[in-house]
Amino acid sequence: MATEQPVVGDRYWGAQCPECGEMAAHSKAENDKPGEAQVTMICRNGHHFSARTEELLHFEWGAQ
Repeated sequence: MATEQPVVGDRYWGAQCPECGEMAAHSKAENDKPGEAQVTMICRNGHHFSARTEELLHFEWGAQ
């Protein structure tokens, strides 16, 4: 997700930041997870981290 801001109520694939616990969105959720084996994300607090694709969560932005 380069410059796109997550929208409250929309569903995304993402992960929880290991430093602060904030959710970080990687891609807009349809039904399929992203195809890469490993993805890099940035949480709202600016922490960069990587996650394996099989560990990504399907979540609703703003519901956490």
